[in-house]
Amino acid sequence: MRKWLVLILFFGFMMFPSRAGAEGGIKLDSLNIELWSEYDKASMLVIDRFVISQSTPLPVSVTLHFPKEGNLYAVAVEKNGSPFYKDFAPPVEQGDWQTVIINVESYDPHRIEYYQPLTWDGNKRAFRYEWLGDYYVKQLNVTVIVPVDSTEFSTSPALESTATSQDGTVTLGNFAKNDLKSMQFFQFDLQYRRTSKALSYPNQPGQIMPVSPVDENTPGRVSITNLPWIIGGFGLALIVIALFSYWRSTQSNEEKTPRRRHPKPEMVAAVDGEAYCHECGARAHPGDRFCRTCGSRLRVE
Repeated sequence: MRKWLVLILFFGFMMFPSRAGAEGGIKLDSLNIELWSEYDKASMLVIDRFVISQSTPLPVSVTLHFPKEGNLYAVAVEKNGSPFYKDFAPPVEQGDWQTVIINVESYDPHRIEYYQPLTWDGNKRAFRYEWLGDYYVKQLNVTVIVPVDSTEFSTSPALESTATSQDGTVTLGNFAKNDLKSMQFFQFDLQYRRTSKALSYPNQPGQIMPVSPVDENTPGRVSITNLPWIIGGFGLALIVIALFSYWRSTQSNEEKTPRRRHPKPEMVAAVDGEAYCHECGARAHPGDRFCRTCGSRLRVE
């Protein structure tokens, strides 16, 4: 019986490897979850912003889960308070979830952004956020933003504070929790009522920028001031190539064409005893042994 129990446990560990063991070396100093409802789309904009603990050696690959119905919008790193795009592989579906891998090379804040549908029931909106406990989190913060004309607004767990934005367009709320263990599940629910479907910030331009600023020195960027010189140089190169090709073709034709060799006239005896040089064809005088024109020895019959 004991042997069977050992075998069952062994195969159980082989089939279901511990994520805590595989990723136990990665810890998050903070995880800020921002939920922006009906902000620039009729859905929930979710921003998961995290900071790797400095006890975690870098570089490291961080894997985050988000719902299957979520539409990943961006992966970014924040430099001096400004977010910049990062390259990432397409998310991979795993049942009801998707995973995205982020290559972290610094202790700067990193984040993912995705849109997730709200649950609509007449004028009532509802939303649920779930954290699967991918990593240990020292401090977790939740920030909620809903349109200012929302009523019966409530969350679970309850928000610690709420306020209205300075421009009076949205209501903000906060919740905090400390020391979430790896594999510890966290769930946050919110709901509110609203008769309007107007967005808080329609046509809001994206705030995330490329990884490095675009300027005249950016690889692949061509300055318009240098464009005439580039076009001229390209045209000159084409002319040189054409002339070289023409010269090569003429050389090739000369090599292939056999040279004509003019037959040398033989010295023949003509009527009245006249003879001709076999080299140049000049007429020889009677008694000549050498051609008077080219000096060749005559073939005397």
